[in-house]
Amino acid sequence: MAEVNDVVLEALNRRLTDEDPAVRQAAAESLERLDGYRVLDDLLLTLDSPDPATVVRSLHVLAGLRHERALSGLIRTLGHARSDLRGIAVRLLGQRHDPRAIGPLVEMLDDSNHDVRMLAVEALGGFEDRRLTEVLVLQLRDPDPELRGKVVEILERLGDARATSQLTALLEDPDPGVRRRAASALGNLEVEKQSDLPSEG
Repeated sequence: MAEVNDVVLEALNRRLTDEDPAVRQAAAESLERLDGYRVLDDLLLTLDSPDPATVVRSLHVLAGLRHERALSGLIRTLGHARSDLRGIAVRLLGQRHDPRAIGPLVEMLDDSNHDVRMLAVEALGGFEDRRLTEVLVLQLRDPDPELRGKVVEILERLGDARATSQLTALLEDPDPGVRRRAASALGNLEVEKQSDLPSEG
């Protein structure tokens, strides 16, 4: 990793006493980000710490760094033995909206922990990418009605007509909340489809 330029650090440190509070704030934020890069190797090592609080702190710092190794550290944590740490990594990857995280997030849809699966669905929904429709439709078979309902909301937001047959099948779902969401989503998808048709005349 390239060393942070000492001249830049000194200049930013001098701006911490600038007369303008906005300049002081910008300098402090820049120094904080640069400090994260300087300790990237140490941060990655702490992901193996037996102390969950240390891992959580490191994950949050890594999430703020736009470096490929920081992204790799977040993705690596998806395989952690603790489901709470996997869930945090899923949420933070979803917030980054980095397309390189889509594949690893899709794999988390098969996690043994319900909360992690729910976070993965939400994270993938944030990408608003219709290519995810086929993957998300498979989650409509999940035994948890809350998760099925969340998938319906995301499919509705994606507006992909390819989900219509699966959403129609959900009108027979045992859970009334899922049936209600499916009915609403189908109506909105049909309205959108009609509005996409060329007008006559």
